[in-house]
Amino acid sequence: MVTFDLREKLIPFSLLQITNVFRGMQPGEEIEIIAGTCPVEAAIFSDVLRILPRNSYDFISQEQGAATPPVTRMKLRKKAVQPTQSNKGGATCPQTI
Repeated sequence: MVTFDLREKLIPFSLLQITNVFRGMQPGEEIEIIAGTCPVEAAIFSDVLRILPRNSYDFISQEQGAATPPVTRMKLRKKAVQPTQSNKGGATCPQTI
């Protein structure tokens, strides 16, 4: 599992790093993101879910820990990418334009 502890980090750079690491992960691998509870840090979770393609991960959990100061953890598991259907046309699609 890859873990990103984003407490007191620059969030825009962290989002880029998370995206790049996620792309390189194999299906079935998990990523854990840890952030504080201040609004700026807590927004990272919705940002991550917004920038990763929805069909590329399974949402495992999001929970608030009992640490001092409090932290929130989110876990995602990378899915196997389903091949997209090729757009080669069909019986009703004109062959020439």
